[in-house]
Amino acid sequence: MIRSHETRRRSQANRRGAFTLAEALLATTVLAIVAATASLPFAAGLRQANEAADLEQAVALGQAMMEEVLARPFFEHDDPIASPGPEVGETSRDLLDNIDDFHGYSESIGDLRNFKNAVITDEAVVDFRREVTVQYVSFPGLGQAADDVDSLVHVQVRVYRHNGLLVTLDRIACRED
Repeated sequence: MIRSHETRRRSQANRRGAFTLAEALLATTVLAIVAATASLPFAAGLRQANEAADLEQAVALGQAMMEEVLARPFFEHDDPIASPGPEVGETSRDLLDNIDDFHGYSESIGDLRNFKNAVITDEAVVDFRREVTVQYVSFPGLGQAADDVDSLVHVQVRVYRHNGLLVTLDRIACRED
């Protein structure tokens, strides 16, 4: 009898010191909630860092395109008449020889090109696309003479990631003569 009483007492003492299954599940649930709450700021920070990197890449792509457009002459060398869009025969980017030829130029996702018209293969830009518009502008009230018509051009470069607009760059350029 003494043994059985002593065994029972040890068994009760062991049960009081151990966790039950319900207590273990409750502790695990509380720990999971705390871990999830603690990881939210890190996930938000990572998302913001990725968005900042995308924006930086979009600005660089837009600036490169803008510089390429503005590096071209204002008019065709033999035809000083404004005609936005490429002329007949200017079927690829490397044939665009003046600013207004870039009007309507666009690149699709996965087909970004550099100034030599070679596809950019960098994985960082695979989801981006660009569009260019060029419009002749005049400012009312300036009293422009007939030879000043079409002497200013508004160039706009838009950069998208997937289908979301990230950056719009605008410049006004003037005729060099």
